[in-house]
Amino acid sequence: MKSPTPQPTMRTRLLSALFTATIAITTHSALAASPSGIQAESWLVIDGESGQVLAEHNADAHREPASLTKLMTAYLVFDALKRGALSWDEKVRISADDTASVKSDEAQMYLMAGREVAVRDLVRGLIVASANDAALVLAKRLGGSLAGFEQMMNSKARELGMNDSHFASPSGITTPNHYSTARDLSTLALRLTSDFPEYYSFSSQQHFEYGRFKKQNKNWLLGTDPSVDGLKTGHTKAAGFCIIATARRQQSNPPMKRRVFAVLLGAATAKQRISGAHTLLEYGFGSFRDYPAEGAGHQVVTQPLQAGATVSHRA
Repeated sequence: MKSPTPQPTMRTRLLSALFTATIAITTHSALAASPSGIQAESWLVIDGESGQVLAEHNADAHREPASLTKLMTAYLVFDALKRGALSWDEKVRISADDTASVKSDEAQMYLMAGREVAVRDLVRGLIVASANDAALVLAKRLGGSLAGFEQMMNSKARELGMNDSHFASPSGITTPNHYSTARDLSTLALRLTSDFPEYYSFSSQQHFEYGRFKKQNKNWLLGTDPSVDGLKTGHTKAAGFCIIATARRQQSNPPMKRRVFAVLLGAATAKQRISGAHTLLEYGFGSFRDYPAEGAGHQVVTQPLQAGATVSHRA
């Protein structure tokens, strides 16, 4: 009688799984070393085509998102425009409460009480100038009140799978119980990109003008890298300097467009914010390559490059 084949013990299975995981981690490390020199409390870089996280640090830490909050405000505005609940040419009357509640040290487009302002101008101010007064006016228009808009923000966050975020402000000013994470913000950036690509017609603008007021977009990468077209910067004393930067480049082999996102929270200076985002974007493009997934329609897989290999991109 043939002896039964011995079954692996639980210890054997655990050791085998651990060995396999160790090999995978070692191989990935050899192929694409993690980016270094990022001076921020929390960061993450993600491939925009596959949604794969390429590297991360404290990506689930609760952080003040500062004006990165305005990505959620923008998402709800674009959603209302798409549904017809709002129109680009609609004029919104500015109330005295709107202007009085924005402090002099906050970013704003200097709206004046009693004036009527087109939604299109408010959206430009929200995204390009990071105007807190524009965020406030749009929030009241959509939510009926700030409390109503807060409910909309958190409902949408749950719908998008942002389970480690809670919003208590449409602008991102320091507010109790207002937080997010690098991972959740990357989820928001991906959905904003796929659902409302028209956002980029605003976030790619380097300069903002409204009346006599002028301001330069604080995403300085826009002026140095033609492939960068968004998304948003933010800063408060509590949050530090924050950014979600993204670029889209042509990959030569296999030929396809790639988008990479860099989320960076809690840098000590504006310079560290920009240099860190630049490093993360270059890492995403330079250390990985996208491939069409076989038999998966338009899906994409992202793979690290072999050590010493190079990849070329065209803007």
